[in-house]
Amino acid sequence: MNTRQSLLLFFFAGSALLGWQNAAADRQLKAYAAKYNLTWDGMHIGKVEVSLELSTNGDYTYRSHTVPVGLVALFKKDEITEVSQGSIRNNLITPLAYHYLYKKSKRTRKVDLNFDWKAYRVTNQTPGSNWSMAIPDGVQDKFSQQLALSQQLPGNGGSIKFEVADGGRLKVYRFTPQGEEQLKTAVGEYTTIKLTREKDSRPSKTTFWMAHELNYLPIKIVKQEKDSQFVMELRSIAWLP
Repeated sequence: MNTRQSLLLFFFAGSALLGWQNAAADRQLKAYAAKYNLTWDGMHIGKVEVSLELSTNGDYTYRSHTVPVGLVALFKKDEITEVSQGSIRNNLITPLAYHYLYKKSKRTRKVDLNFDWKAYRVTNQTPGSNWSMAIPDGVQDKFSQQLALSQQLPGNGGSIKFEVADGGRLKVYRFTPQGEEQLKTAVGEYTTIKLTREKDSRPSKTTFWMAHELNYLPIKIVKQEKDSQFVMELRSIAWLP
């Protein structure tokens, strides 16, 4: 596995409206802890743990932790933690802070975003990569967009998009529904909404399957990268109080 493939191992951790808001207006997110298997061309290479914590005052903490397993773990000690924190008001996700930590054997990469909604600015305070920019209403971080996607489903069949603060500029992520699909997983068979994702109008490489019965949790994510395919599939879920 080369360096590029090693980085792609963790794409899920690095790795979602208006027309959909009415359909989701009476549905609330639920706190949970889920575990996923990560495969590369059919080989089990990692595990991902994702959790959502919700407070009684409307705040959220959305966390993902990815580590290698099996033979990959013998050669790669890479580890990724990604956290989005913010608030949920009127069924809208508003990020306040985003933290990304990529631990490698020789170096560590960090990203720390802070959202100031009074000034409508987001700032990255990581040493060696400081930037600040103006943002409009509705901007998400790289992780909260997936939470926002779950919150806004089901939809009316139209495409949706998010503006995401990333690397000192706004990037547009667009999700296009591809219909419903029955999908078998380690925890059962579910009816899902299948969506493809584009970033900045580039051809879609990532597909999501969001389960109706699991509060529109993603139960499968597939990313195509040149001649390789990375797949993340749900293997367990627990609903939290």
